[in-house]
Amino acid sequence: MLKVLENPITNNFLELKKYVLSNDFTWKYEQSTGVDFYSHTFLQRPEYFGYSKPVCKSIEFNLTVLSEIIDHNKLFSNDEYFFLRSNANCVHPDEGSDKFSQPHTDHVFHHYNLLIYLCGDGETIIENEKYFPKENDVIFFTGKHYMKRPSKGRRIILISTIFDYNKNND
Repeated sequence: MLKVLENPITNNFLELKKYVLSNDFTWKYEQSTGVDFYSHTFLQRPEYFGYSKPVCKSIEFNLTVLSEIIDHNKLFSNDEYFFLRSNANCVHPDEGSDKFSQPHTDHVFHHYNLLIYLCGDGETIIENEKYFPKENDVIFFTGKHYMKRPSKGRRIILISTIFDYNKNND
């Protein structure tokens, strides 16, 4: 399931994007799903601690932007969901290695992914559906997914996972 969302591009969004793309934003080198990348964790996934853990001073700002997008697109009511994890990820082009990450799901239980493209190209493949992003695009999806490295420059995204009370109580 892939749904393209409307990004209201609020002042909060623009400020968060400016911060993430700035020289003041800190990155940590990671290796996962077959690609090397840089990551900045706002909200640590629950698998590590038994609960989702805020690990960045900007977590509330990050979640405000995500909530603005969710509310604008009327995805859930305020009491039907919560965020499981939220990261900024940066991938560089690498012509000498795999151009694609490995197909994966972010959690072993049902969840939704919210992906915001801040800059760069490199499609996202969900199940067998390809999405070719433009700057500031937002997609909402479930299922196994992977990405293609950018053709040039950096591909920076915000990726968050969401738990839906209604879907998980069926």
